Formats: sequence, structure tokens, C-alpha cells
Amino acid sequence: MYVGIMTIGNQGVDPGVRPRSIFGENSLMRYHIQGIFLLLIVLIAVLFTARMAAPVLSDALGDEGAIVAESAEVTPDADVAAGEAEEDLPLTGEEVGQIQTDLTTLGFDPGAVDGIMGDATQNAIDAAIVQYQLDVTASNRAVFDYVRSLADALAAANAADSATNDAGDADAEG
Repeated sequence: MYVGIMTIGNQGVDPGVRPRSIFGENSLMRYHIQGIFLLLIVLIAVLFTARMAAPVLSDALGDEGAIVAESAEVTPDADVAAGEAEEDLPLTGEEVGQIQTDLTTLGFDPGAVDGIMGDATQNAIDAAIVQYQLDVTASNRAVFDYVRSLADALAAANAADSATNDAGDADAEG
């Protein structure tokens, strides 16, 4: 009976040694399988994304694959939409300075009147929204317009009150 080293291919294998698993701790096969698994996950993600994008792309592309540009129809509502878009524009530095002055006049503390929309100014705007029960989703521009009208009304009332007091002082002297 021959007892020796068996060979597989051109490598010797000792029959007393248990062969390593192809999925062993440092096996290259294990890394290949992990790589294939990751590639499959990426492929599934790409296909899912393509499926989500298909309706958008089919709307953008015409029958021949060319990009289709459609012009918007002009309707009376377009002017309203343009006005709403203007309301959403951020306040300019000059407008921020004006709302800071108006908020101070109305008894709020927007911090320094510097034309910069800082935390103190935003907190004062939020306090004005609560105080005057404005829509909490109101833009800063809508609050600016409202506060501006209040400050103008207060200035007009103060001017009228001052004129009345001046007339009363003149009558008391004469």
C-alpha cells in the first residue's frame, strides 16, 4: 500500500491536513462573493432610480427622443402668480433697516438698526406675527408690509394728536 502525498493539479496535498474552506476567513473567494453581492445591490439601486425617473424623462422627451419645450400659457392667474412670487423675495438691506425701525417704534426689540437680518430681527418679526395674529406662514415681506402700515398709522395718529395739542395750547394762551 502506497502512503504518500496526494496531488491535486500540480500541488501536493497532505492527507492528514484538513483542507481550508473556500469561504475561510482570508479566502479570496469570500471577497469575490462580497464584491458580487455589493454590485448586485448597486445595480438594483440604479434600476430602481431609473424606474422612478422614467415618467419624468418620458414627459421631457418627445416621441423621437428630442427634448420638448413647452411655453407657458398666459392666463389672468399668471399675474397673480407673479405678484405672489414678488412677495416671496427676501427683504433688501434697506427694507430690513426699515422694518427694524418700525418694529422698534411698535415696541419690539429687533436689536441694532443695521439693515442686517439677524436673529434678534427675526425674533422680533416672529413676535410681531404672534402679537398681531398674522398667518404664521407669512413671509417676511408680508410682515414688512403689515408693520410698515402700522408704523405709518401710528405716525399719522401721533401727528394728529400733536396738532390737536398745539391747537389746544394756542387756545389756552389766547
